[in-house]
Amino acid sequence: MTNVTKLPEGVFANIGSRRTCWTNRTDARHENKNATGQRMTLAIQEMKKDMLSHFDSKMDIMQISLDTIHNRMSTIAEHVTELEQRVSANEDTVTDLRKLASTLEKDNSYLKEKIEDLENRSRSHNLRFLNVPEQAEGSNMLEFMNKLIPLLLGEENFTSLPVIERAHRSPTTRRQITKTGPRPILVKFLLLQDKVKLLRLAQAKRELFFRGCTIHIYPDYSAGVLQKRREFNNIKKKLRELNIKYSLLYPATLKVIIDGKSRLFRCPEDVETFLQRNVVRPSNKSTRSEKP
Repeated sequence: MTNVTKLPEGVFANIGSRRTCWTNRTDARHENKNATGQRMTLAIQEMKKDMLSHFDSKMDIMQISLDTIHNRMSTIAEHVTELEQRVSANEDTVTDLRKLASTLEKDNSYLKEKIEDLENRSRSHNLRFLNVPEQAEGSNMLEFMNKLIPLLLGEENFTSLPVIERAHRSPTTRRQITKTGPRPILVKFLLLQDKVKLLRLAQAKRELFFRGCTIHIYPDYSAGVLQKRREFNNIKKKLRELNIKYSLLYPATLKVIIDGKSRLFRCPEDVETFLQRNVVRPSNKSTRSEKP
């Protein structure tokens, strides 16, 4: 037989008591933990509510700002669209105006040419006498010119005097101080043939004198044509120095004759370029003339 040691009485009771106490403590701890967890949960929920409330308020402000920006952007987009339409309309208008201006410019140039042509046609019977001394005509210009023309060009060339419609100095009033010499005398002939005859006689005789003054006779052109013809003055001087034949045709075309060949130039630069590209040797004689 095995001997069994008997425990003292009350040992099991003591153990049960301790177990009960431990269980109570464990329950208390669980209760404390639950309470703490609940408090933390409540705190977190409160914090969450506060944060959500804060975020909501901020989001409301941001939404208001975004709505404002959206409205402004919409307004700007409308303005941009309107401006684009206006710019497009203005571009179309500018294009039309440019076309109109180009057309008007062409019409204006055409009309100016026509007016200048009409003015020169109205002067086609006129001659301009230059360097005739002032007051030489006395009180009767027509009588003076009827005497001056045969005197300058030779009485033998006139079986009858050319018919003069009118004659006067230009400008009609004499300036007190004149740096350009005597005023020109403008003479209008009844017949174009008489005007052409006098001009040819003057070109053939070349030098005309009256009271010690050299008289020049030229066709009467408009201011525009005269300016165009004056642009050839320097090149004409150069042609004379090179003994090259030339003549200035109406309205302003320079005819140059080299080696028997005629070349026409409408601007002095073209003549200059031509002379630079061609070696020109002076000849013994040169002739020049200006035709109406």
